[in-house]
Amino acid sequence: MNLNQMAFRCPDAQVVDTVRLEGYRLAFCMNGGGHGVATILPEPDSFVDGVLWRISEQDEQSLDSYEGFPRLYGKEPVTVVDPDGLKREVMAYTMNSPYKDVPALPSKSYLEGILNGCRQNGIETASILEAVWLTQRDTHHKVIPEKSPARKMARNDKSALAPVGLRIFLKSAGAFYFA
Repeated sequence: MNLNQMAFRCPDAQVVDTVRLEGYRLAFCMNGGGHGVATILPEPDSFVDGVLWRISEQDEQSLDSYEGFPRLYGKEPVTVVDPDGLKREVMAYTMNSPYKDVPALPSKSYLEGILNGCRQNGIETASILEAVWLTQRDTHHKVIPEKSPARKMARNDKSALAPVGLRIFLKSAGAFYFA
């Protein structure tokens, strides 16, 4: 959802609109590397606000690599609604088990990237902060962890990647895509 991050990762990507995904909530879950990353989880009477992007095939390949697809995240068709009420079926990255089953706090820098993406796109940050609060409650942590120093990553080692999910982009913090 963060415009600067998307411009770097997906140079062909274009913002279409802000959208809402009903029946889901934003969550931060373990990425396998010690920190939480964003995902969306089904939850009745909840919603995730995010950004709808038009992406090229090359952008999708770049996102697949960045998001840890298919190990950490899968792709799921979801229906979003734009501010005019237009519904579209789009693709969202959703975290796979067992990662989605373990709540974990995001690093400060990861969280700031999501909050900046919200501000850049006119999306309220309250639901992001609520997701952090729920994660703190569920993990009994009182502070957002500092990002650990980057470790040297072997060429084929994807375990150190920390997707900006949903933004999912998810983003609350959702990023939704269509080609």
